[in-house]
Amino acid sequence: MTRPLILADLDDSLFQTRPKCGDWAESDLRLMSRLADGSPSGYATPSQQALLGWLAHGELVPVTARARDVLARVDIAQAPAICANGGCILLADGTPDPVWHARLAAEAQRAEAPAALYPALTHGLGAEYRHWMVSEDGLDLYIVIKSNTCDVPALTALAEALRARLPQGWRIHANGNNLAFLPPWLSKRAAVRYMLDRVRAEAAGRLVVGIGDSWSDAGFLDLCDMAMIPTAAQLWQHIARGHDWIDG
Repeated sequence: MTRPLILADLDDSLFQTRPKCGDWAESDLRLMSRLADGSPSGYATPSQQALLGWLAHGELVPVTARARDVLARVDIAQAPAICANGGCILLADGTPDPVWHARLAAEAQRAEAPAALYPALTHGLGAEYRHWMVSEDGLDLYIVIKSNTCDVPALTALAEALRARLPQGWRIHANGNNLAFLPPWLSKRAAVRYMLDRVRAEAAGRLVVGIGDSWSDAGFLDLCDMAMIPTAAQLWQHIARGHDWIDG
């Protein structure tokens, strides 16, 4: 039987920063990712470690907002993978899919470029914020703003203040201390659909399971046969809020 295909978001799904791990002792956690300077950044709890062991029975494919160089610092399968919010698809040999890259490059020509929008979104931001533009293979993809003090309420307010500066079709992804501005042609959903068209052409009955934590992940989870959502996650909390079948 063909192994299940597991399309998994990474951060806050399979691991998270140390403060989000709760009361677990350091010895109980598994180091999963590092920052550019080599310092630890992401950990899997015992339950997440058990999940990773279970997922090893299938083929795990990361579907992440991380760019390729940031994904490379994660202790997980590196290829195939969907990186940069769908801006890059890595083939099984670790090389970018040239067909997908060409398609995005063509679509980008028909919309306002992230580089053109970047000054308007970051003008006047003080030292309490850091920001950058994510690019892959010469193609600018999306814009990120984070709070240096992890002031999530301030970042949420900033997102609303900047909404009016966005061209039509641009979207905001806000989750915790992560604020991203995406052009209309970029999404995990589009990249997953492209990948699944090939997968299902080769094996129509192959089970596809999606794992994600945020609102933006709903777009690709919808294309899978089954979806898994951490119950502490943004997406699940949105589903559960005010639900008649969930009591206090």
